[in-house]
Amino acid sequence: MNGNDHSDCPVELRPCPEHKDEQEPISDEALSEGGLVEIKFPDNWQHSNQPHCECGCADTDASEIVGWCLHCDHVYANYTPEIENRHFASHCPGVPETVREASRARLAKRTM
Repeated sequence: MNGNDHSDCPVELRPCPEHKDEQEPISDEALSEGGLVEIKFPDNWQHSNQPHCECGCADTDASEIVGWCLHCDHVYANYTPEIENRHFASHCPGVPETVREASRARLAKRTM
């Protein structure tokens, strides 16, 4: 996934079994097409790359990756909430400032 344009790749969304009763039924048109619904992006939508994380995670072997950041291209070889907080607090270039501050506050509580 890193460094490649996947904007033309299909995405399959499956219903959550726990909330199946809450979901809207699929339209007749979608059913006639095999239950598939095309996701249409606005005409002016453009793919943009995630901000680049500078922590060194880019060197992580793909077989060791257990997760990734939604705000940048960071990958996790190990994941705990504390590791995520350290990433948001110090390394994530795309995280909203409110999340950065909340992560710093959580880390500060752990050191008290």
